[in-house]
Amino acid sequence: MEALTRPKDDLFDNSTMTFGEHLEELRGSLVKAIIWLLIGLAVGLMFANRVVRFIQEPLKQAIIEYNADRDLKEMGLPDRKEDPQVSRFYEFLTANSLVADVVYTLPSASIPLLTEDPVVESNTATESTSETEKDEEAGPDDESEDGEAEALVVPARITTAELMKSMGAIPNPDELVPAIHLRRSERGLSSLKIEEPFMIWVKAGLIVGAVLASPMIFYHLWSFVAAGLHSHERRYVYVYLPFSVVLFVSGVVLAFGLVLHYVLTFLLQFNGSMDVAVEPRLTYYVNFVLMLPLGFGVAFQLPLVMLFLQRIDLIQTQDYINSWRVAVLVIFVISMIVTPADVTSMVALAVPLLFLYFLGIVMCAYMPRGRGLGSEAYDPA
Repeated sequence: MEALTRPKDDLFDNSTMTFGEHLEELRGSLVKAIIWLLIGLAVGLMFANRVVRFIQEPLKQAIIEYNADRDLKEMGLPDRKEDPQVSRFYEFLTANSLVADVVYTLPSASIPLLTEDPVVESNTATESTSETEKDEEAGPDDESEDGEAEALVVPARITTAELMKSMGAIPNPDELVPAIHLRRSERGLSSLKIEEPFMIWVKAGLIVGAVLASPMIFYHLWSFVAAGLHSHERRYVYVYLPFSVVLFVSGVVLAFGLVLHYVLTFLLQFNGSMDVAVEPRLTYYVNFVLMLPLGFGVAFQLPLVMLFLQRIDLIQTQDYINSWRVAVLVIFVISMIVTPADVTSMVALAVPLLFLYFLGIVMCAYMPRGRGLGSEAYDPA
C-alpha cells in the first residue's frame, strides 16, 4: 500500500540510492575537492610572491612610459615618432626608469668647504705619522686588518640646517642655477594597511592553488554529477567543455596580454590631464587585474550560449541572422560596461565578440543536432 500511495514522479523511484545516500555522496565529493584545494593552496603560496610581482609589471611599465611621455612634453621636445633622437632619448628614459626633475643648485663660490678644527687636524697628522711608523714595523697581516677597519668607517651625516649654518648667509635666489636632473623612479603598488600585503599573498596563493588543483576538483564534482546523466549527455560535456576552456583562456590571455596595457595607459593619461597624482593601491589593483580578464573569459563563451539557446529552440538561427544589427549594439554596450571607460579596451573586447557572434551563427547552422538536445531529440529510458 505504501508503494501505491507514493507519487509516480518521485525522483528516486528508479534509483538504487536514497536521498540521504545522495547527500552523503555529495558530501564526500565536496570534502575531496576541498582537500585538493588545500593542497593546491599550499603549493600556490610558494609561488604567490612571483605571481604578485608578475601582475605588477604591466602597471610599472605603464607608469614608466607615462612618466617618459610627460617629461618629453614638459621639455618641449617634438614627437618621438617623428624625431629619431627624441625616440632614442625616450628609450633611454624608459629603459632606466628615469624621471626628470628641475633642481636649483648653488654656485660653486657660495658652497663653503667643510674643514675640521686645526687642533684636530694636527692631532690627526701626529697620529697618522705614528701609525705610519707602526705600519713599517708591522707585517702584512696587520695591514690587512687596518684596511678593513678603515673601510668600516662611516662618515657623519650632515643635515640641511648644518649646511645653511656653515654658509653664513641665506642663498640669493638670483644666484641659483636651474638644472635638469634625472633620477630613477620605480614606483609600484602601495599599501595603506599593515596586513594588506599578507592578505594579497594568501589570495594570490589561493587563486594559483585553485588553478593547479582544478583538474582534480572538477573530477570529483563531475564524478557526482555524471552518475545522474545519460551517456549522450555526458558526451556533450566531453565535447563542449574543452571548447569552453579554450574560449575562456583566449579571453583571459587577450585581456592580460593586450588590453590591460592600453587600459592602464589610458587611465594614467586621464589622471595626468586632471593633475591627479597616481598612487595605485595593492588591493584595488589586484582586484582590477583579476576582474578584467575574468570578464573577458566569460564574455568569450558567447558562441556556446548561442548554440545552447538554439538547441533548446528558444532562439532560431534565422533570428540570429536577422538581428545582427541589434547584436552589434548590445555587444558594444556590454563591452562598455565590462571594461573601463576608454575606447581602446571597449573596442578590444567588442571586435572579438563580433567575430564570436558570427562564429556562433555558423555553429548553429552547420553543427548537426545530437540526441537529447533540441526538439528532434529524445532521452532514452
